[in-house]
Amino acid sequence: MNLSLEQLKALLAAAETGSFSAAARRLGKAQSVVSTAIANLEIDLGLELFDRSGRYPVLTAAGERLRVEAQSVLASSDQLQAVARELHGGVEPRLTLAIDDGSQLPWIGEVLERFACEFPMLELELLFPMLEDLTLLLQEGRAHLGISYERLQQDPALAFHSLGRLNLPIIAAPTHPLASKGPIGLAELKTARQLMVTGRRGGVERERFRFSPNVWWVEGDGAVLELIKRGLGWGSVPEYLLQGPLTRGEVVKLPVAFLDQEWSMGIELLWQRAQPLGAAGRWLKEALIQHARREQVGRAS
Repeated sequence: MNLSLEQLKALLAAAETGSFSAAARRLGKAQSVVSTAIANLEIDLGLELFDRSGRYPVLTAAGERLRVEAQSVLASSDQLQAVARELHGGVEPRLTLAIDDGSQLPWIGEVLERFACEFPMLELELLFPMLEDLTLLLQEGRAHLGISYERLQQDPALAFHSLGRLNLPIIAAPTHPLASKGPIGLAELKTARQLMVTGRRGGVERERFRFSPNVWWVEGDGAVLELIKRGLGWGSVPEYLLQGPLTRGEVVKLPVAFLDQEWSMGIELLWQRAQPLGAAGRWLKEALIQHARREQVGRAS
């Protein structure tokens, strides 16, 4: 059996147009070419695909079943050719973006929507490592781009571009003992359990803003927020997660006396200097930078 894409195209065209002559016009071929392609397909398959007893050919039951399979095969062929065109144009076959915590997805989502339209055939991988885990993925070449909170220790092998800053209010549940106090000093924070994010490797990054000797380490800002709402400790989470919980009275901001202004941290876009990005990676890098710039302008106005 030696099937060809041209035979399958002839089958579909004849089924959709209702005649071999109309199929030939659609395909830009002579009618004899289409008729021969379908006849040879029937011989190769050992099946009658069209009932030719009437004025116009009509699909048999076998022909109708194989029409569905032919559509699938031709769709796969189109996808293969689209992927090949992207690869020929310098688009990498796969791109991995590592993001420090999945809670950042809402503001990145708009960029990913445009990315999907720009590179519809590219295989994208989204990973959500925390702290040093993210840096390690970039260092090992496991990830191509990373979005991370600003780091204590800069790695000269990694290039970076600022994406702005995020406010990180210190919060607690309304029922927490600290919530009923006035300006809170460092000594008072030390008396209560602190909830903090952690990566799986540990490291110095997670210790940066530790104030209390009593800590629960939690993988993810969203999980920290849920535990804070249950009164299990105080902590600091990105402000964009707090609009709903603050409005509903699930958490309150703590008036921390030793901070002159609301606590904030920078967000950085990272990539490996020695690993050139492909066309899709370069597009995504620039799109994230421009999107962050617009978001900052929007917040400032």
